[in-house]
Amino acid sequence: MTEVSSRYAKGLKFAAKPDVMSQVEFEVFARAMSRFEREDAATRLLAERAADARAGQDFLDFFDIADARQWDPHTLWSKMTVQSRLRAALGKNPTSGKPVWLDLKESDESGMGPHGMLTGQIGSGKSETLVAFILALAMTHNPEVLQLILGDFKGETAMMALADLPQVQGVISNLEESASRLDRLEDMLNGEVVRRETILKAAGYKDVRNYERARATTRPELEPLGALVIVLDEFSELLKIRPSLTGTFDTVARKGRGLWMHILNASQRVESGRMAGMISQQTYSIGLKLKDAGQSRQAIGSPKAYTDLIGAPVGTGFLVHDDEHQLFRSFYVSAPFIAPVVGKAQRRRQEGQFIDAHRFETGVHSLPIDIELLDDEDDRAAQEQAEEQALAQTDVDSPTVVSTLVGRLAGAGRTCRPMHRMYLPPLEDIATIPLDEMAQEFWGRDWLDVTEDAGLRVPYGRADDPFGHTQNLVVADLSRAQGNVMAVGAPQSGKSTALQTIVTSLAISHSPQRVQFYGIDFGGGRLDALAGLPHVAGIAGQGNAEKVARVVSEVERILKDRVRSWEIAGCDLEEFRARKFAGKPGKIPEDGHGDVFLLVDNLPGLKQEDMDLHGRIVALGTGSALNYGVHLLVTNDQWATANLTLKEKCGTRVEMRVQEPTQSEAGDREMAGKVPDQPGRGLIKDKGKVLHFLAGVPVASAVLPAVESADYGQDAVQQTCALIAQRWSALGIAPAPTLPTLPAEVSYAELDDVPRGMLKLGIGDVALATVGVNLAECPHFYAVGSAKSGRTTVLRTLIASIQQSFTPEAAKIIAFDVGLELGAFIDPAYLTFYSSDSQQIGEASKKLAAKFAERTAPADASPEERARWRFSGPRYFIVIDDFTLLNVPGYSSMSLVAPLESAVSRGRQIGVHFLVASAVKNWMSTTGGNKIISGMSAAGSGVLILDGSRDDGPIVTGIRATPRAPGRGELIYPKGGRQVIQVATPPLPEGYSPISGGDEW
Repeated sequence: MTEVSSRYAKGLKFAAKPDVMSQVEFEVFARAMSRFEREDAATRLLAERAADARAGQDFLDFFDIADARQWDPHTLWSKMTVQSRLRAALGKNPTSGKPVWLDLKESDESGMGPHGMLTGQIGSGKSETLVAFILALAMTHNPEVLQLILGDFKGETAMMALADLPQVQGVISNLEESASRLDRLEDMLNGEVVRRETILKAAGYKDVRNYERARATTRPELEPLGALVIVLDEFSELLKIRPSLTGTFDTVARKGRGLWMHILNASQRVESGRMAGMISQQTYSIGLKLKDAGQSRQAIGSPKAYTDLIGAPVGTGFLVHDDEHQLFRSFYVSAPFIAPVVGKAQRRRQEGQFIDAHRFETGVHSLPIDIELLDDEDDRAAQEQAEEQALAQTDVDSPTVVSTLVGRLAGAGRTCRPMHRMYLPPLEDIATIPLDEMAQEFWGRDWLDVTEDAGLRVPYGRADDPFGHTQNLVVADLSRAQGNVMAVGAPQSGKSTALQTIVTSLAISHSPQRVQFYGIDFGGGRLDALAGLPHVAGIAGQGNAEKVARVVSEVERILKDRVRSWEIAGCDLEEFRARKFAGKPGKIPEDGHGDVFLLVDNLPGLKQEDMDLHGRIVALGTGSALNYGVHLLVTNDQWATANLTLKEKCGTRVEMRVQEPTQSEAGDREMAGKVPDQPGRGLIKDKGKVLHFLAGVPVASAVLPAVESADYGQDAVQQTCALIAQRWSALGIAPAPTLPTLPAEVSYAELDDVPRGMLKLGIGDVALATVGVNLAECPHFYAVGSAKSGRTTVLRTLIASIQQSFTPEAAKIIAFDVGLELGAFIDPAYLTFYSSDSQQIGEASKKLAAKFAERTAPADASPEERARWRFSGPRYFIVIDDFTLLNVPGYSSMSLVAPLESAVSRGRQIGVHFLVASAVKNWMSTTGGNKIISGMSAAGSGVLILDGSRDDGPIVTGIRATPRAPGRGELIYPKGGRQVIQVATPPLPEGYSPISGGDEW
């Protein structure tokens, strides 16, 4: 008889029930039918046709999933038992249609595991078999029970279909082309063995089985470990290129029983030599179609994978355990997903049909005519038509059975407890680590939720530790001894970017009052992109030598002032920070700065261009600057080329990719040779381990290009800095003091008073204060420069200073003014001799030499008295413009003023001072070798180098002229150092008017 519906609404009852057959009758019937079997060829044909038509649906039907789009994975996860753990269908027997189960548990738990091998030739269906089996495991085991590591040696895409499963720790793809991925795989597996052993030891259990039993009963607080199943495709190829992996997998295989770590490797053939250790640990094998009987015997111990599978469909094979061969055909889960059609018959089955009251007797009675029989023909036709339409419309992006189920599983996994992540993506797969990502992870806040003081600890990259299963942020602690930073690496390795990232990290975690930056950019303009930060006082580019010097001078000034003021205030660095930024009572030596950072990008480039400035920077880094909150952040090409003392003083060392592994000082030159040519990659020491790391970028995600690329452009850095500046401005925080610079012009009246013995000349960039000719250090001075560089103005200003500093009785001026530019500026009361005529100048020089020769110590003076003797009469200032024009024609070392040579060497004793201006062109061949000039230099003369060309050669040892604005020059004293100055314009004499077309400078 027929049942109208298997389900019925409340108040309905079955209209009829089927007859009952007794157990005895059923057994008799079954035995009578058992001698009949379907023909194998017909079975195969039917199986192939069925697979072609409904292969994907067959997998869904196996799990009673009516519609994969609505399926809830928790329904199967909740049914897992101790017996069904790690047990899943490998496929179906093609003859009987019964499932063939693969149980990965070890034999003590009635399983086939823990380890096994799948072998099959190309085209046998290895990948699809693995995908289907892994999917079946994931559908029946929640992430706390099962974790998966999937390896794909040749970069095939099959395993990637499972990447989003919540149980999948990672799909390690394309192992063939990446040695670093193989290194990470090996480290990760070794690390997981150690991690599980450590957890078991701490909990007091010998194996995971007992551990999980305790967690399920008496100790729920324990961290779930679950089973780890490692599935590797093309495993034998893996061992060919990395034989050392054999030891790692042997260890995992040996310890896997107690640690619940299972290995299923797949290969085209068995490599008995390399895999000997693994084979001895394998307890089951799977053989798909193989090329010959010999390969089959190696794989499954019999020729069946060759002899019995000739002509068999793809995915057909044998599961062998304890010499029992089970024939199966794997599921096909890559088939297009066909949505089910709900027809009339299905609705009738679901909803039932109402029937009036009828009398039922023992006889057979037909149903009332208003009851529709359960005819599914229309539904089947509709479903077939829908399938045909769906198949016709499918393409590579259409959903498949596996993608649909993985999507449902991924959604369900988001509600599960997060598990330990043992596999993290390799750094090669990370295009950039944006500034906001690091800020969120390190400080737990949005990057624009800026803070005023984060203790000078900032992230600037991410280190990869596959053994420890971590990718922690790399943090620079600049608060104490590690406050100086040196980044080293090959060209384009990311040194400048690392520096930028440290700076921007500081800028979002410290106010412009807390930290300030001064920069020297010899690295191509990357530091200049940071100029928009409110913390930046000034950035000097390679083409602006004057500003470069000004930056160094300003930092030196800050340090010098702090040494003095902190001693007076009785505070050190910690005390200063506490008083100024933490509210601690006490006198604050205020200088408008907090911690000051001098940034130098490409220190070797600076050294090549200016040895003196390089030495001053090294002195800052190697001295006590760090004790006063003055930090140095530099980049260099190699460790070997860096100043040794400076390198030792840089507590934070950042090693980017080096040109040669031998140049590495990270502690592992073998690893140094494996750092890829990826911007930002390098090595770092972390708790005794050498790790690969990737530097972050000074750019927020919001301004990164849509394309995932490390080539973001410096405009993105500028935009990020602008957003940071806007945020600090919105909070009402004032920017850092800007770099004070030399004025373009300064008048003599603006100069401050100077100590006795100095002639005022202009403003110097070291302290932005009045500087001049120091007669106490050396009685002589000369200025060199090109035409209109300001040579004559220098002498005019010095004349004004003489006349301001001395009375006419105390100072006399002798002017050799070939260019007729000085006369109007000399007060007649001071003028002893003036001439513009070469012959007159030559004669005067002889007379003066004779006069000065009379200025000697008394004849009876002792040697000590002679050394201390000084002439007590008026000083003589011999002012020469232009000295080059007084050279004897054809003899650059001879001059018309040569008779005065002895006066040069005795100038300090006899009160004679030479103030000389000379042309710079071809300096050494025209003037530099002249005995008067060389004598002045030997006496320690001050020198002012105005505008000129580097091609004119060194004016002073190692120092050449450079293009400069009129009146701008570099003042050099052997003892007093170097600084750029702006020469003051002299006061104009009453009634003075310049000569038409003349040179005001």
